[in-house]
Amino acid sequence: MFNWFKPKAADKDVAKRWRDAVTGAARNPEPFLREWVTDTVYGRFNMVALVATLAMRRMRALGGEGRALSSALSELLFSDFDHSLRENGVGDSSIARRIRKMGEEFFGLAKAVDEALDAGGPKQALTEVLQRNVQKDAEKAQALAVYLIDLNVTVEDLSDAQVLAGPDAL
Repeated sequence: MFNWFKPKAADKDVAKRWRDAVTGAARNPEPFLREWVTDTVYGRFNMVALVATLAMRRMRALGGEGRALSSALSELLFSDFDHSLRENGVGDSSIARRIRKMGEEFFGLAKAVDEALDAGGPKQALTEVLQRNVQKDAEKAQALAVYLIDLNVTVEDLSDAQVLAGPDAL
């Protein structure tokens, strides 16, 4: 009766499509093969966070419905992170602490990327963010910034209907 705040089943399906598109794009081998991101659990987490940030920016631009979709996507991603930690043997007693730390890193990086992309010269600003948080090497951070800006163009070019339906891939 009072399920006003719970996402509809359709929203969950759309969020799952977005989750699949985000994780698929985050698994693209190019950033790892070119060593823009380390091929480690931490590097893969960073790529998911970076790609998800681009997706959630686009969703939030749609207002209320997009914000709800953005929240549903982040809930799904963190559920996956929780599951992955448990699969890797992290005990119940430390899961909450690890997820909280991941959340701080995820949303801290997302805020910094948002601000960089909103800056007048997003390439330089994003390079600086990536150099502080993901890739210390300036040339590799700049290459990753260009890659992410190109991916952001792809995400921004999605129609509102495509965003609300969930893409097949990015």
